[in-house]
Amino acid sequence: MADDFLLYNGRVLAETQTLPRGYVLSRAGRVASIGTEWTSQEAWRDGAVVKIDVDGLSICPGLIDMHTHGIMDVSFMEDDVPAMVRGLSAYARYGVTRLLATTLANPYDAIITQARRVAAAMEDATYGAMLHGVHMEGPWLAARCRGGHDLRYLREPEPRDVEKVLGEAGNVIRTVTFAPELPGSIWLTEQLAYRGIVPILGHTEATWEQARAAILAGARHVTHLYDATLGYKENPGEALVMMPGMETAALYDDNVSIELIGCPVHVPEPFFSFIDKVKPAGKKIVVTDSLVGAGQPEGTVISFRDGHKVYVEKGVLRMIDEDPKINGNLTGSAITLNVALRRLQKYAGLLLPEAIRWVSLNPAMTLGIDHETGSLRVGKLSDIAVLDEQCNARMTFVKGKRVF
Repeated sequence: MADDFLLYNGRVLAETQTLPRGYVLSRAGRVASIGTEWTSQEAWRDGAVVKIDVDGLSICPGLIDMHTHGIMDVSFMEDDVPAMVRGLSAYARYGVTRLLATTLANPYDAIITQARRVAAAMEDATYGAMLHGVHMEGPWLAARCRGGHDLRYLREPEPRDVEKVLGEAGNVIRTVTFAPELPGSIWLTEQLAYRGIVPILGHTEATWEQARAAILAGARHVTHLYDATLGYKENPGEALVMMPGMETAALYDDNVSIELIGCPVHVPEPFFSFIDKVKPAGKKIVVTDSLVGAGQPEGTVISFRDGHKVYVEKGVLRMIDEDPKINGNLTGSAITLNVALRRLQKYAGLLLPEAIRWVSLNPAMTLGIDHETGSLRVGKLSDIAVLDEQCNARMTFVKGKRVF
């Protein structure tokens, strides 16, 4: 059971304003009071409250990563429940209080098996509350834009397969990334939206018309824009004339949120300030899209079950291969969300109170859980990260329970 606690003498990044010096009081796992230091005497009178002086650190809403495949040596696509729980403890060290365990394009039975494991991990008494559910990325992706997804497993969304996946694992699947140009994708979008699963566009070279049709059908988010998503095409009938495509549709519609990977290799720096300028305040999100290796030291070599190897270099994973054309190729992200938050501030020129929304309230809004988490507001769950100036987590609380 969560302890009642008082975090005081810190900068409070509350939902409506920032307090240079203030406190947050948590009772029974929910925020009970937020205020300035000199009005906190009522909270001090209760001897049962654990009092924690954060000594000028920032008291922030917990970070939410809505796109992560794994961390350290833990993969949500391969590992069992105990390993997943161990992975959750690693996320907590970086201030993450909620995340979506993201799968990869695989046979349907493998995806269903992992989804069931995620559901079991969600029952863990200490860390289970950190899991919001599954982000199913693939197999309904465009072959040309598959990125790190295995071509062998890519499929079109056939009704029989969709019904199998949603029937057997739909209770834990929260979001699904798919390419809207695939046959059956509009029907898929409607099925997902009808069930309360967020339809996400990604790994796609869709036209303006295809993307707009999916948005009309219920798509409300774009997976890692500018990475494995082709935004424009040349008009085949008019040389050098560009046709509007996926990016135009996503930027045009204010109902659609956009995520960026917080890594300058995957997303060139100018895109961060560009998206900050063109999208509404609540529709811009940073994720890690991290794989096994995130949080590992520079140069760490990771061996996968299929025999291939990668190494960690400056927050990304690169291939190790005898073929010089493959050796060193980018294969994924190895950053943690607090590092992505720090980079966002630098790349977009944002202060922490502005940047924190990209990794807290905004993903909570996209996932439809902002009524209970994503910001510091009286009555919401006590999902809290205490961060230093470099966005390193000093303490993490999930539903009022200290997990780091």
